Amino acid sequence: MEDERQKYIKIWTTHSILYSFSTTISVTYYQAYAVKVLGFDVGALGNITFLNLGAISIGNALGALIVYRLRSRRVLLWKIFTTLNLLFWALTGFSDALNPYAVYLFIFLAQFGGAIGGLAYSDTISDLIPKSISVSVFSKVNTYTLSAAVLSLAISTTFSLNPRIGIIQLYRVLYGLALASAVLSASVLWLMKDIVKRENAAISFREFYGDVQRLLSDPPIRSYITFLSMFTFFVNIPGALWNYYVIKVFGGNETWISLNTISSTLANAIGNYIFGRFASRTSRKKVIVFSIALISMVPIVFLFSNTMLKQIAMNAYSGFSWSAFNLLTGIYNLYLAGEKRIHMISLIGVTTNILAAVATRIGAFIASINLLSMQLTFVASAIGRLIMLFYARKRLVEL
Repeated sequence: MEDERQKYIKIWTTHSILYSFSTTISVTYYQAYAVKVLGFDVGALGNITFLNLGAISIGNALGALIVYRLRSRRVLLWKIFTTLNLLFWALTGFSDALNPYAVYLFIFLAQFGGAIGGLAYSDTISDLIPKSISVSVFSKVNTYTLSAAVLSLAISTTFSLNPRIGIIQLYRVLYGLALASAVLSASVLWLMKDIVKRENAAISFREFYGDVQRLLSDPPIRSYITFLSMFTFFVNIPGALWNYYVIKVFGGNETWISLNTISSTLANAIGNYIFGRFASRTSRKKVIVFSIALISMVPIVFLFSNTMLKQIAMNAYSGFSWSAFNLLTGIYNLYLAGEKRIHMISLIGVTTNILAAVATRIGAFIASINLLSMQLTFVASAIGRLIMLFYARKRLVEL
């Protein structure tokens, strides 16, 4: 049993590394692609980001029922829907060859598939990896996947720095690379098997969300979901604006975006290693609260980072700050609700992404008024994050 567990952890790790390589390219550049190739303005970026997040909510709402009804085939669901996620994200960079509005369809299908695949993955991986070793395993795998992301961005940057490559050709190369690695990642994923058998549960929509209501009657779970949902709302007020602001206000380009993401990802990898070791020995709640204090300052620091070097430094700070939060909330998501984890992950996916989509659209609307209103969205985001710091200190429980 233990040898089999280690075998499939290695397969999952390899798939995750290739997945990170592919989706880092696709997700990092899709807004810049929309602005520079498809000609989208800030309002259109708000729409596409709203759709991006809304598709995840729909996928989580429907996906929970699908995973429960086909729980004995959860690995197959993981394979099918994650493959769709990988392929359609990579295809977004070819939208201009079909129709500019094809990008909306591709992103919707990618995120819808990713949400269902993510639920099946979460349920499977929770049984594959015991909670007792979860922090050490996830921090190690996160370090590997973040390193793969850095490699993909380093390769992308070499192409973006070549003056002989036109803008259309640049995105063809980048998204061609994402598509090739997506195929490899999906191929490895199809080697996975389930070592813990779960029975199907043919529950109705009403029964499932009745269970969700009962789950929310548990104060620690209710407080955690409230915290995560509201924090996500405040974080996403300027969600559609970061790359737009870099390109239109600071005068940046794809090289800025690549180096920013490399800086953030490297710092995130370092933070995962540091906080992974630290969180194993101390209060996980305290680590989350500490990370929120750091994260709260990111939008303010961003507004003063008007050169490429300042942007790189700001993104290093941001990546390090987010590393602990992402690592620890990932553990809370998988293990806080015990056997009701699908209910909880589905609910988190629905609420956080609906609120993120609404926040993004509100932020984009306010930002479209003038530059000052755009800057105020970043300030509002920082204030909201700080408010949730105090909520977390008071209401989160130790896991």
